[in-house]
Amino acid sequence: MMTDKTWQLGLAGMGMIAVAFGFARYGYGLFVPVFRDEFGLSTGSLGLISGGSYASYLIALLLAGFLSSRLNPRFPIILAGLFATTGMILIAAAPNSVVLAAGVLIASTSPGWAWAPFSDAVAQLIRPGARNRTLSIVSTGTAFGLLVSGPITLFAGATWRVAWLLFALVALACTIWNARILPNKPYNPASGAESQRGARGANLALGRSRPTWRWYVNTPSLPLFLVALIFGFSGAFYWTYAADIVLDNGLPPATRSILWTLVGITGVAGLATGDLVGRFGLRRVLVAALLLLTVAIALLGLSPGSWLAIGISAALYGPSFMMMSALLALWSSEVFPDRPSAGFSATLLLLAVGSIGGPTTLGLIADVAGLRSLFLVAAALTLIGLVGAIPRRGSAAAIPGSGDEKTLPRVKTGQG
Repeated sequence: MMTDKTWQLGLAGMGMIAVAFGFARYGYGLFVPVFRDEFGLSTGSLGLISGGSYASYLIALLLAGFLSSRLNPRFPIILAGLFATTGMILIAAAPNSVVLAAGVLIASTSPGWAWAPFSDAVAQLIRPGARNRTLSIVSTGTAFGLLVSGPITLFAGATWRVAWLLFALVALACTIWNARILPNKPYNPASGAESQRGARGANLALGRSRPTWRWYVNTPSLPLFLVALIFGFSGAFYWTYAADIVLDNGLPPATRSILWTLVGITGVAGLATGDLVGRFGLRRVLVAALLLLTVAIALLGLSPGSWLAIGISAALYGPSFMMMSALLALWSSEVFPDRPSAGFSATLLLLAVGSIGGPTTLGLIADVAGLRSLFLVAAALTLIGLVGAIPRRGSAAAIPGSGDEKTLPRVKTGQG
């Protein structure tokens, strides 16, 4: 049973993630055809704006964990809402491509500010037994964002500016909502009975010492980082080129919105991630999500012109993508319990590196190899994630929640 506090934080976090990812970040890609026609943008210009959005996201991501642990998780999350609101207002009012680009870059910082600090907020406000479920609810916000933005993209047409203004109003409402319930002090694991780290862990959590690379890079964190990198590589490749490959194979432009709306609908299944982990263990759920993601990507390489294949692909990609997002949050909170947001920021950094490397690396050879072949390559690369998801039996890198926790060494803190 979920408590009122679980519902409040889970739904408020879901709303903010829906705004940050579903509107502020992925909304640009959904509206690319509209922006191209409205502002006369070339493919190169659109790509430059997209690349800049990744850079702004990374900057916010690198700062969010620090601000959350030094100040409080509410501060960067409120920044996320304010940046999303401001950026989307600029997009709605943009008289030219320069203002449009500025709005996209500002709005794209929102997910960088928002996602990791929720790990600290959940650790502070939610009892241990309900944290996985709460983090799953928060992480599935992207699916609900797509559920709204996908159909709006399909029918907005000439009223696209009104759509972005509505996005901004929703962002402002979510910002006020989160400001009312989020904690205004840094997370301190030593403040309650669950602390197992002693004075050094408490000092680290309170910001009295800074974590070194040894705190981040250790035996239990390496498989987490590997899976995050691989997931970012293949998942972002799908995000970037799924619509292109189906349109190149003769399907109508509306397929783009239909595809992402279906991803949003099926992605709601990510809400069950915490419960699935509680029943089957993190490893089994992680392996299942990676396999579903592999099949989803491969289907577009095998039959990109088939409505049936596209529908099945989107129906598999939605839950696998949302589940993977939630699983990384759950796994990271187990590996880095002293400073959840700092550890999850590092995980998201690896995810972002993969998200940049996947579309860029495979995109460079798309003209030579063809998108169909590259989707099959991306599917094969996804399977590499199983190396991290299925460590050798008895290995010290056993995944928390998988039944092998006794072999998991403690994460070093402070200066090591």
